[in-house]
Formats: sequence, C-alpha cells, structure tokens
Amino acid sequence: MRTVKRSAFAALAGSIIFATTISGCVSDGTTTTSYSAQQSVEQFAGIDFDYDPVDSPSALEEQSQLVVTGTIERVQEGRVQIVPANETIPGISTIVLVLRDPKVVSGSVEESSDGFVYVELPNPGGQETDAYQDGLRVGSSVVAYLDPASDGAPVEGVDTAIADPLAGRPAGQALYLPAGPQALILQYENNAVVWPLIGQERDGEIEETLPGEDLIAN
Repeated sequence: MRTVKRSAFAALAGSIIFATTISGCVSDGTTTTSYSAQQSVEQFAGIDFDYDPVDSPSALEEQSQLVVTGTIERVQEGRVQIVPANETIPGISTIVLVLRDPKVVSGSVEESSDGFVYVELPNPGGQETDAYQDGLRVGSSVVAYLDPASDGAPVEGVDTAIADPLAGRPAGQALYLPAGPQALILQYENNAVVWPLIGQERDGEIEETLPGEDLIAN
C-alpha cells in the first residue's frame, strides 16, 4: 500500500514524508534542440515514491496550500541535506525549478515575492543542473500544487538537517515543495502532458489538470 502524509521529499530534512529509493541515474547533460515528452517522463527515473495517489486535481488542491500555473524559467542548484552528527556522510543535493509569470489558482504567495516561484525537487545521482535542460525544458507550461518547504532546522529524533536552509533561491524568497508526486505537471508546446516525478504522460491540455478538471495520472 502506498502512503503519504502531506508533502515533502525524503531528500529534504525535518520529517520524511514519503520514502524514496534513488538509483544513480545520471544524464550527460547533452543539449538537444528537438523535444519528446519521453525526455520529461524519464527525467526522474530511478526515484520510487511510496504514496497514496489521489484521483482528481481537486483532491490535489485539498492537500496543497498553494496552486499555481507558470512557465519554466530555469533549473538552479538547491539545498543540501546533511547528517550533523556524522560529517563523513556525503550531503544529498536538490535542485530548484524556477517558474516565471506565476498565476495563483488557489492560496497566496508572499507579498515579498520577486515574481518567481521556487520549487525544490529531488536530484537523483547529484547531477549538475544542465542535466535537466531537456526534461524540464525552458518555456514549458507548468501546473504545480505546492506546500512550503521545510526550514531544514535540526529536529529532535531526526538525524538529518539542511546545511544552508536559505540556499536555493534569492534572499527573502519562499521555497516550496510539490504536495505529492502527482503535484507537478508540465507540457512543452503541443506535446503530451507529463507528470515528471512519477514518469507518466497523458494526451490532453495542461489546463485539464487544474482544480475542477479531470486529467490526472497516478
């Protein structure tokens, strides 16, 4: 049975919400001019999320604090999870997906927002950000169901923390996490709609993944 309690990634410190198994799937970062939805489908290959899938976009909205649409601006380096009690254990890095022209569907962004939305994602294999330029293609349309990211402070009974909790975005900007593996959806031009975290695609338009619509993958 797949279970999840709220949103977070195992690579992020604090409470581990859903377990991930990460393999060393590494791209060579080669840039291509053509695009196939399969590139987005395979972007996070090697991660296995243990979760309870929801059956509608509205159900995703119910477990999210913020729902936005936007366009991929870039992928940048995220934060690093560490084990403070054991400095010999390598840190686990994340990436941050930067969305431009965000439009709030539900919830609200902070008044201090610089006009971008910053979404922390896992980084299997500790890849360079160039490895994501095909699957998380600049200019792709995005629907994201989000929760605030953990502040990464040490928690009693939890071995991990974030080395620099404020990293991954400009000073004063909020950092978010997908509210579950189904909660990040993208579409590049007229290609298939893709749920990159779970490696699935569907025919349709990305607007059909908004709350009140019925396009979802599980």
